[in-house]
Amino acid sequence: MKQLPAATVRLLSSSQIITSVVSVVKELIENSLDAGATSIDVKLENFGFDKIEVRDNGEGIKAIDAPVMAIKYYTSKINSHEDLENLTTYGFRGEALGSICCVAEVSIITRTAADNFSTQYVLDGSGHIISQKPSHLGQGTTVTALKLFKNLPVRKQFYSTAKKCKDEIKKVQDLLISYGILKPDLRIVFVHNKAVIWQKTRVSDHKMALMSVLGTAVMGNMESVQYHSEESQGLHMGRNSYLWMVVSAASLLWWHFLGVSQC
Repeated sequence: MKQLPAATVRLLSSSQIITSVVSVVKELIENSLDAGATSIDVKLENFGFDKIEVRDNGEGIKAIDAPVMAIKYYTSKINSHEDLENLTTYGFRGEALGSICCVAEVSIITRTAADNFSTQYVLDGSGHIISQKPSHLGQGTTVTALKLFKNLPVRKQFYSTAKKCKDEIKKVQDLLISYGILKPDLRIVFVHNKAVIWQKTRVSDHKMALMSVLGTAVMGNMESVQYHSEESQGLHMGRNSYLWMVVSAASLLWWHFLGVSQC
């Protein structure tokens, strides 16, 4: 029995976090939302195995943070385990970008409001910057992952059939629909092989978000739900609980769900 090399350990642990195309998209979307993005474009090529690109108009990454932005367990979202009691972000572990770097070729273009121009960073498998150059994009961040699972042939072989690849596209679309309803003021465009698969414009509230996604015919068969708790003096539901409610409703054709409001 012998200890595995550090590079092998990183690859194996990352493959437990990044298990599919949709898991990459989920991690990048949540980074965008945590950065305050109101517009997100998701582009895939060859079902995401050749290329995954997520572009947002969020706050961007400060130049001082760039050297460690994809190093595992570096994060700006918590300082200690006590902060886990009051999370206000989707991500907090500092694992997403580092894990993606282990299983794909990653580059990041980012610009903050204080920057005069954007910068493109090319990362290695450990998340370290190997090159950088000025770019032309506006404020926000664009993460591009090429050749997903290039060093995990068994994982890539799992998607060797057309059905499994198409199922992955559907999972990405379902994920984006869920976020589109959770975030009414979020614009989302989903493109595969240069064809628009799904898109949503910004709307004023959850009811309008549901209507834009499901249509008026389906909305006509739904009922509004209100919840009141004596203990919490109104609606009190954590972000994860709310997300579970929306996603579960999606899998059940959104039956009897229009929204949850305080009373």
